[in-house]
Amino acid sequence: MRRFMGVAVVVLLGFGPVSVAHAAGDPSPTATGHESAAGSTPTETPSATPSQTPTTTPTTTPPSTPTPAPTSVPPKSTPTPAAVTPTPAWSITLDQPVASWEDKPTVFTGKISQPITGSYITLWQRVPGAWVLRGSTRTTAGGVYKFSYTSAATGTWAFRTMIGVKAETALAISAYRTVPIQDRKIVITTPAPWYATLTGVSVTGKMVPAEPGKELALQDYLGGGKWRLLTIGTMDAKGNFRLRVPDDLPSTRTVRVLTRYVSQSAMEYSGLATIVIKAALNPKVYAVSATMVPNTYRAGCPVKPSSLRLLQLNYWGFDGRVHRGELILRDAAVSKMITVWTSTFASKFPIRQMRRVDVFGGNDIRSMTVDNTSAFNCRRVTGDPYSLSPHSYGWAIDINTVENPYLAANGVWYPSNGLSYRNRSVSRPGMLFATSVATKALVGQGYFWGARWAKPDYQHFEPK
Repeated sequence: MRRFMGVAVVVLLGFGPVSVAHAAGDPSPTATGHESAAGSTPTETPSATPSQTPTTTPTTTPPSTPTPAPTSVPPKSTPTPAAVTPTPAWSITLDQPVASWEDKPTVFTGKISQPITGSYITLWQRVPGAWVLRGSTRTTAGGVYKFSYTSAATGTWAFRTMIGVKAETALAISAYRTVPIQDRKIVITTPAPWYATLTGVSVTGKMVPAEPGKELALQDYLGGGKWRLLTIGTMDAKGNFRLRVPDDLPSTRTVRVLTRYVSQSAMEYSGLATIVIKAALNPKVYAVSATMVPNTYRAGCPVKPSSLRLLQLNYWGFDGRVHRGELILRDAAVSKMITVWTSTFASKFPIRQMRRVDVFGGNDIRSMTVDNTSAFNCRRVTGDPYSLSPHSYGWAIDINTVENPYLAANGVWYPSNGLSYRNRSVSRPGMLFATSVATKALVGQGYFWGARWAKPDYQHFEPK
């Protein structure tokens, strides 16, 4: 044993690096224990330390085998760096859209897994054999997105969205959603075989789905691909509509109904319908009350309101169109007048107007001045205040009073604006002659024509 600078150095043959390490200050408890024995060299090596006896070293542990390195620690104990966080996978959702219609947009909404604004999202529709791009947008705050797409084709279609523009490179693709695109329809009620003029002819039907207040247009076909607007109307809360057809002329029209204020591609058309309108007298008879004749009836008149009737009927006007008129008549005269006006209407004899004299305050001169055709009026004879007019009985009738003036008992022609018609040698519309259909029809019903009096009354007819 040698001492070097106060440190005991033990050199033993066969003790290699381990003995040197211990001598360099290895904090091994065994080495420290050896040094505690008053600084003397141990005279005996514990038998539990095989390395102390070279001749008995086990053959299974070569002397040169080093102490196991840290790499022999199981992998689970290897710490993972805290700064490395794996990126989560991308995903995208597509909410279930509600059913829509072929002319209204379907709304698609959804969200991507990352709350990123501005991600590029595309909408795709499945058509036979392929997915077709239908729109693109970008996400807003929170990663949400929204599409509006109008499909012109009806049916149940599949849609999906993706992050990106191609399925091969998309970060994520949503599950697909099926959406029913329903067929908007305008259905016209089957019209009657024909309608009489001035009977309120209308095209009726229903639109599905109902859009209360939505405007619809009625058109008729002119030929050569041209359509003409007839009228505009709106549908009610249930989608029902009624669109008036001009019915003051006989006609046969091919009509259709269509939506308004939508693009041409989204415009909905009904099927075609044929509306036939025939010119007809269409007479209607109603009872008369005192309130209906306040200016032409008074107590003491020879015929009471209960014995009068209101006859409504069509007539041809000077404008070549059909108009609705009315006459107050004696109840027994109604059937005769219907016969007379049926043939007169068929001949298209023009009438200026046909209104109750009550509209003119019961004033015969005012009624004549406006060329009014009328019957009942309980009054005195114009120009002869001492005689009761035949009109007071509800049988007599005056027709086109301007074109057919009369010479009164006082020598005055009435009305004053009919003086040019005193010349009966020139035939003009609305004038009555012996050959006129109206004249012959009234004479055939037993009426006398006032033109045969000494003081001619070209407008007046009364029973013989």
